[in-house]
Amino acid sequence: MGTFPVQPYGEFLFTRAKGASARADLEEHLRHTDVLAMLTIDFAGVTAMTNSFADEFLGKFYTLLAAESRAVEAVQLAGLNEETRDAVTVCLHRRKQFAVDAESHTLLGDADVLADTYQQARKLSTFRAAELAEELNISLPNANNRLKRLLEAGALRRERSAGPDRGGKEFIYSVPA
Repeated sequence: MGTFPVQPYGEFLFTRAKGASARADLEEHLRHTDVLAMLTIDFAGVTAMTNSFADEFLGKFYTLLAAESRAVEAVQLAGLNEETRDAVTVCLHRRKQFAVDAESHTLLGDADVLADTYQQARKLSTFRAAELAEELNISLPNANNRLKRLLEAGALRRERSAGPDRGGKEFIYSVPA
């Protein structure tokens, strides 16, 4: 588990340039560490941030996270207050992204459909896509699509299963501790 504190960039975070600097430092930090089971981006001590800072720092970070092979298995946001949570939510909603709030164990951002999926995944803790589909009463392809989005955001982990020989790939999903 690793923590990236945001407070060293200031109590009041503003401008895209400052967001880009913080994101570059986070990416550099990840380049020089082994694969992390959980990355916590900690906003403790940050009083407020602008939408432009949040977009440049988090919005672009989550875009890269989904696109690259990762040095991180899971990501959560911690230390958010009402002001910073609002900026994060607006940023993620505009980009159709979402993130896990470490304290409430809920999704922030564009997570209308995925909120129920994430909550059910938390209840199951460890599961296969078919089990989740059954619990949510949705099709297996729909469950797989939702799981893919949760994986891309670092909300879930996935490992290949040594399951039955039915052909194809089968995975076990879990919610990071």
